[in-house]
Amino acid sequence: MEKKQSSKASSPGEMKRKTKVIVGTDALHLNEGDASSLIGGIVEKGISDKSMLGPTPPPRPTVLPFPVARHRSALPYRSPVNSNLGGNEDVDYGDGGDDVMNFEPIKPYANPVERKKKKEMDFSKWAEKELGVNRTRTVRETMEASTRKNGSNKLHPQPKPLLGNLKTEQESVLGNLTEQEFVLGKNDMQIQAGPSPKSLADNVQNEQVSMSLETQIDEENRARLQGMSADEIAEAQAEIMGRLDPALLNVLKRRGEEKLRKQRSPSSDNNEPKISPSSQSGMSHVDTTITSNHTNTAEENGLEQNSGQASLSLWTAWRERVEAARELRFSLDGTVILNGSHQIPKSSNVSERDFLRTEGDPGAAGYTIKEAVSLTRSVIPGQRSLSLHLLSTVLDKALQNIHQMQVQFDRRDANKVEKSIDWEAVWAYALGPEPELILSLRLCLDDNHSSVVLACAKVLHCILSYDVNENFFDISEKIATRHKDTFTAPVFRSKPEIAVGFLRGGFWKYNAKPSNILALDEEIIDDETEGKRTIQDDVVVAGQDFAAGLVRMGILPRLRYLLESDPTAALEEYIISLLIAIARHSPKCANAVKNCQRLIQTVVSRFIAKESVEIQPSKIKSVRLLKVLAQSDGRNCVGFIKNGSFQTMTWHLYQSISFLDKWVKSGKENCQLSSALMVEQLRFWKVCIQHGHCVSYFSDIFPNLCIWLNPPIIEKLIENDVLSEFASITTEGYLVLEALARRLPSLFSQKNLSNQISEYSGDDTEFWSWSHVGPMVDIALKWIVMKSDPSICNLFEMENGVGVLLVSQDLSVTSLLWVYSAVMHMLSRVLEKVIPDDTVHSHESGSLVPWLPEFVPKVGLEIIKNGFMDLSDTNDAKHGKDPNGSGSFIEKLCHLRSQGTCETSLASVCCLQGLVGIIVSIDKLIMLARTGVQTPFQNYTSTREEKILKDGILGGCLVELRSVQNTFMKLVASDWHLVQSIEMFGRGGPAPGVGVGWGASGGGYWSATFLLSQADSRFLIDLLEIWKSVSNFDIPTEEEMTLTMLAINSSLGVCVTAGPTEVTYVKKAINILLDVSVLKYLDLRIRRFLFSNKGVKVFDWEYKEEDYLLFSETLASHFNNRWLSVKKKLKDSDGNNLSGSKLLKNGKGSLDTIYEDLDTSHMISQDCTSLVVEWAHQRLPLPISWFLSPISTLCDSKQAGLKKSSNLQDLIQDPGDFLVVSQAGLFFLLGIEALSSFLPDDIPSPVKTVSLVWKLHSLSMILLVGMGVIEDERSRAIYEALQDLYGNFLHQATSCNLLTEPRNENNVEFLAFQSEIHETYSTFIETLVEQFSAISYGDLVYGRQVAVYLHRCVEAPVRLATWNTLTNSRVLELLPPLENCFTDAEGYLEPVEDDFGILEAYAKSWTSGALDRAASRGSLAYTLVLHHLSAFIFNSCTGDKLLLRNKLSRSLLLDFSLKQQHEAMMLNLIQYNKPSTSDRIKQEDGSPAWNAIEKRLVLLNEACETNSSLLAAVEKLRYSLKNKML
Repeated sequence: MEKKQSSKASSPGEMKRKTKVIVGTDALHLNEGDASSLIGGIVEKGISDKSMLGPTPPPRPTVLPFPVARHRSALPYRSPVNSNLGGNEDVDYGDGGDDVMNFEPIKPYANPVERKKKKEMDFSKWAEKELGVNRTRTVRETMEASTRKNGSNKLHPQPKPLLGNLKTEQESVLGNLTEQEFVLGKNDMQIQAGPSPKSLADNVQNEQVSMSLETQIDEENRARLQGMSADEIAEAQAEIMGRLDPALLNVLKRRGEEKLRKQRSPSSDNNEPKISPSSQSGMSHVDTTITSNHTNTAEENGLEQNSGQASLSLWTAWRERVEAARELRFSLDGTVILNGSHQIPKSSNVSERDFLRTEGDPGAAGYTIKEAVSLTRSVIPGQRSLSLHLLSTVLDKALQNIHQMQVQFDRRDANKVEKSIDWEAVWAYALGPEPELILSLRLCLDDNHSSVVLACAKVLHCILSYDVNENFFDISEKIATRHKDTFTAPVFRSKPEIAVGFLRGGFWKYNAKPSNILALDEEIIDDETEGKRTIQDDVVVAGQDFAAGLVRMGILPRLRYLLESDPTAALEEYIISLLIAIARHSPKCANAVKNCQRLIQTVVSRFIAKESVEIQPSKIKSVRLLKVLAQSDGRNCVGFIKNGSFQTMTWHLYQSISFLDKWVKSGKENCQLSSALMVEQLRFWKVCIQHGHCVSYFSDIFPNLCIWLNPPIIEKLIENDVLSEFASITTEGYLVLEALARRLPSLFSQKNLSNQISEYSGDDTEFWSWSHVGPMVDIALKWIVMKSDPSICNLFEMENGVGVLLVSQDLSVTSLLWVYSAVMHMLSRVLEKVIPDDTVHSHESGSLVPWLPEFVPKVGLEIIKNGFMDLSDTNDAKHGKDPNGSGSFIEKLCHLRSQGTCETSLASVCCLQGLVGIIVSIDKLIMLARTGVQTPFQNYTSTREEKILKDGILGGCLVELRSVQNTFMKLVASDWHLVQSIEMFGRGGPAPGVGVGWGASGGGYWSATFLLSQADSRFLIDLLEIWKSVSNFDIPTEEEMTLTMLAINSSLGVCVTAGPTEVTYVKKAINILLDVSVLKYLDLRIRRFLFSNKGVKVFDWEYKEEDYLLFSETLASHFNNRWLSVKKKLKDSDGNNLSGSKLLKNGKGSLDTIYEDLDTSHMISQDCTSLVVEWAHQRLPLPISWFLSPISTLCDSKQAGLKKSSNLQDLIQDPGDFLVVSQAGLFFLLGIEALSSFLPDDIPSPVKTVSLVWKLHSLSMILLVGMGVIEDERSRAIYEALQDLYGNFLHQATSCNLLTEPRNENNVEFLAFQSEIHETYSTFIETLVEQFSAISYGDLVYGRQVAVYLHRCVEAPVRLATWNTLTNSRVLELLPPLENCFTDAEGYLEPVEDDFGILEAYAKSWTSGALDRAASRGSLAYTLVLHHLSAFIFNSCTGDKLLLRNKLSRSLLLDFSLKQQHEAMMLNLIQYNKPSTSDRIKQEDGSPAWNAIEKRLVLLNEACETNSSLLAAVEKLRYSLKNKML
């Protein structure tokens, strides 16, 4: 109160004089010490720059689209109000000065801004989702623990500890005490993953004061050092060493030595990147200076990560990479600044330049990401714009570098690249929770300065990866066979469950639950719920999903407001781009964009208002926005048509161009813009056609479209460099015709597409008329004829390596390829509609096709005449060789696929697929019409082309197609490796959520490489279907058998390549694999394989036709239900999402939980009219081990991944159904295993890629249900054959050391069931052994499977769990003898057991009597105990091993003294020797040498440690052994 009164009595002049003493002059000439104190005085936006000499005005609230009022960031929208000034209206405030930085009048009332506590990056949630493990102890925790142990007073600065900076002047190895404080408080942030313990710096009021204190202490240390003698310095050093903990002292010594090395060799530090030890094991750090404590930590903790926890190693390495990005500094152009590479100009004032920084070194060049984010809160608009520009350049550079990487880029090779920057880590850190970038950007979007808003929109544009993603979708739109796009929302895999055998490949789930994406206009805000939702909830959602967080923060109303405020052209373009990116995110976000009040109306109205001659990019993107919304939901399409938005946005299609020359002469820029606009409008129209609408518009648009559909004069377009623009319009025009052809009713069955009418289409569904087809085909045939045009031939010849090809010509070739692809698919679609659907009804009528349209033979003849395929008459024609000397079009396309760029290769594959489709359809129609058509070629003379057409085009080019098939089988074999490598950490990638491919290198699933691999797979499936139809499986030749083997292997690769839009092709691939003829072939391969492997029992039965049919139907149903089913959203009777309504019903603002076990009964399809597929709720791409599911899935395949229960019996399906599925699965598994053994070594096989761990585990899963599988004679034989096969693999891996992924330093325990399958695998083993003890009755096959878990190659925890469960269940005797196990005996016995826990478990089983019956039956268990205990006890030991040996010996001797029946076991233990070893006890007269036995007895005596009773037991054993030898 006194303070308030004194302040009131003070005059403005006194106040001004008082503040001058502290703040300084108006020019702000500050020294470095005072500059750091200004950090806490950053003026927030909105604080008036005028002197407050009058009463404080009331707050000026503004309409905010996102609730920032509960956050201090709301200050820019209100005038500053101090609590001490409230209600004092008589205070006199002046007018203020002209100086912008004159804040003296409010200085007495200004408190430092309370900063949030500095937190380390929290990766715990990421790691828990994938690994479920606790983070490891870090150096920082170790240091703090040792500090607390020695007392907190050792860390607080004392008068003498000010000498702690001795290393600076005397080159000592000690760091100053201030540095020691900040080692624990701030500077070692990059070491630890989770939240750090509270440090000393956290006790300081704010970090600005801490930084100022650090500077003052450093200056005092330097001053005191100058006045001290050498003896005083040495004495101070000794005192410091005595006060510090030795462990902490060692760490500081290494830190000091590292810093001295940096000072002595600055050139090496500046020019060469520093790579941490973790990069040597697979993950590289960025090219920057890494502090010594970081490096030492990596060395001390052994970050090479050769342990069994491979996933933990990946997460640890990734965490360190992201944390290293925290310290990177960037220049304004986004370049990483290495130490010394960019110096601050001498003329600049460093203090004035960097006083706004809130962390790091104020004198360093460049800005860290967090500094740039903090600078967005500056009071100066120019600095806010500058910081946003910096963020934009950094993120753009990171995005481009990620995109330019190879899809299968291995970070282990990063250290080989000169000055490699880890841009993936930079991207992940920038969008992570620590910088709080999204919150700052959301605030900047509400800025009052247009330059700041524009810069902010540019940053958001980059973060949402608009350009990269739209390039992906632009290529995707050109693929005629890809009828649906995918939403871009980040997803992750659900955790594997025991009900599905722990197989990977669970349902994808959204990172952010859709019900948590709440637009403001959708909320029900009342008094109860208004205070529940906080900005922290928004930040949490944004951390899960950046785009979802933006929508939740109310970005859509703000963007609408900006559009309504007549923005600049650049800002408008960015705004529309942001809306498109949000609409592509998910159905929830698309609906939010559509339902945002006045938003779409504003976009359309601005499109109309800008009706001018010039076409602006914003208009093009406006059409794209409506197209994306129409794709997401067919009801949106209907709405756009009814309210006239479609007609408004596509009016250019009605605009006629009389001559093409006029368009060409308008200039390249105008051609580009007009072409882009027409392409988007045609795509918008195509989407409406796909929904069944706007088909009738064809009559009005077609006349204006003809100029683009007809072939142009290629030379003129090339001369004006507009061929690509023209070809883009032509391509989209023919894709529209292809969509219209899909709306054609079948020419003969007249079903009117009744099965294709969608649920919401109603009576508005339209169909195309066959009367329009003839002219369209005639125009398309002009392009077929034009293929022989010299100008086009020259382009293709240069592309094939003849002549010099320019970049523009390369683009021209690609553009023309897309045109031919669209033309081919349009013709193929028309021909498909001619083929009757109801072939049975046609047979009854006496003719399959009553008449043949004229265009069918016309298309076939033009294809033949213009050399599209090699129709050589010689039987030995080779692919790529034409009798005339020029290659066929198929040959050129294959060459372009192999040698062209990614987009050129993709266009080539699409051309090939369309061409093959035409050939197949024409052949089928000619064959069907052969008996019903009188003379289809009556107007033509009999020529070679007509004869080929009559006999079948497919038969004439079969040799070339076989060669093409071989080529693409090899391509697919190399493609599936890329797709499988994308899914990092098993759950979607390291930085999911934003950017190309969720942070995966090269774009991952959102790359052209992924599109190309899918296109290869689609085309190969079409070729395999042709191969299946023409092959003779009854009497196959050796060549056909080899081709069948390669076809089966390729089909397996296709299944693991396809994405969520390729469900149809996965079904086709599965149908090929399960065809009866293929199953017969697999049976043949199985018998050849068993016959060629000696010692394997050959089957003495043969399967019948009905057995193959049963296998085919059973497996097809299982695979479709298990892998291709879609988990749909559960809705109540009112159509509301149940989980989404829970938030309002409970009145709570907490975030919803993502539930995995949704009941599929009573479910309603979310939206069957959408042309966009969600990654979520489906399982594609399939995991590499998908074919193991028939013998690994316990529950009904329809409930896989949906049903949960703590009781295993509740999950198991009906045993009868399971038996049928598992029998078929065993046969199929053995078939593909046998087939893969005959494959050449240079052809990768998905079956060989699956690790032996998963295969052995699947054989165990099948036994959880019961004995039904191994009780059936046939399935038992197959099961036993698989055991022998895998036992052989295990023997080869053990003997030849075939270890692709070493699991520990001994390279022995590579069967890592717990590390590779599931962390709770020990629980699974317990269940399996309990089943074994309950129902097996010592079955040999069952016992062999359980015994494999005691193999020395199995990791120790699993072996221990298996042994303990067998011991507790008293079924050790049920294990088979060692010679009956399905792998070699050496693997169970060598190397000698060295795990203390297992050795103690062996001894416990001995003393408890659990081994008694096992000893009498010669069980594997008894052999293991004898071998490993004998080897351990009777070999020389030291240290801990000696203590354990004595302990085990005493335990066994005590047991012998109490249980006389164990005498024989003890005698066997002493006399045991391994017969196969060369160092066994020598034999003399048929009995062991006594001297060797005597040595073992001496060791037992030593272990007794003078215990009389135990010594007596040893003597008794000696006596018994002597009597036995007599």
